[in-house]
Amino acid sequence: MSKEIRESITLFRPLFVAGIIIVAFGIFCIWIGISVISLQEEGEGFKIIGTRFLIGGIISIILAFIAKHHLFIKYLLKQFNSRRKGEKDKSSNWYKP
Repeated sequence: MSKEIRESITLFRPLFVAGIIIVAFGIFCIWIGISVISLQEEGEGFKIIGTRFLIGGIISIILAFIAKHHLFIKYLLKQFNSRRKGEKDKSSNWYKP
């Protein structure tokens, strides 16, 4: 296994676990804001905080998968760019004075 693959896997686990924990905490905060707290203002605060944690956790999980598969993503982008360059070359050669 190459060094880059090992580094991407070591980045995946902590980001993924942190994302799962943050998402769980966000759901817990939203649940507290909806059902447990009886005061409206405090409940709204918990919902806002829970939503922010939920979004942060989802972003952490997305970053974990990007870190794990960044070599594959880089390969796909290279293939897409080379295809686009090939299409531009073909379309620009149709007129030769």
